[in-house]
Amino acid sequence: MNPRDPVAVTIRGTRSAVVVSAAGRIDMTTERPWRELVEDACAENTVKRFVVLDLCQVTYFSVGAAPIVVRAHYHCLHRGKLLRVAAPIGPALHTLHVTGVRDLVAVYANLNAALEPAVRSPW
Repeated sequence: MNPRDPVAVTIRGTRSAVVVSAAGRIDMTTERPWRELVEDACAENTVKRFVVLDLCQVTYFSVGAAPIVVRAHYHCLHRGKLLRVAAPIGPALHTLHVTGVRDLVAVYANLNAALEPAVRSPW
């Protein structure tokens, strides 16, 4: 990760999901590349059932970025997909909990759990 880019974002496909991974800070000044890839993943015309937001390496997750997760959730539902979030105990999970997003979206302790076909969430 380049120190000038406080957030590094990648997108990849698995057998059943499109995974958007972020590392670093997601805040008002850095959220744009992450938001754009989340929107692309939700809009992708594919038979993949899940869109997974991998926040396991996020060091700061702004309260202002939480509505992006909510919009992605509804966008996925509209397209027949399910949104899952991988967020271990740390800054991203804390923000998702404080904002109430955790009550709306399935959150998993790690990326492997989020990619499992089971629907239940361990958190």
